[in-house]
Amino acid sequence: MDKTATGAGARDPYKEICKVRVQSTPEEISHFHELLDRCEELGLCNVINFSEMFANKGTRKYFRAYTDIEIRGEEDYE
Repeated sequence: MDKTATGAGARDPYKEICKVRVQSTPEEISHFHELLDRCEELGLCNVINFSEMFANKGTRKYFRAYTDIEIRGEEDYE
């Protein structure tokens, strides 16, 4: 995805936006959310949002959640 700089010398290090659906147990979804938060702290991505968990039909064990993540471009790692 192409993003345009908004000012002189401005650079947006985030290049790709991924939409992800996570489907698992509530504990595993929470763990995945913690992993994303850690990746964000390390500057590897930007978590735009992370939805609440929704129950899947036909099961009480599995849930789903949605997230939008901006991934940094390889050339921005120095």
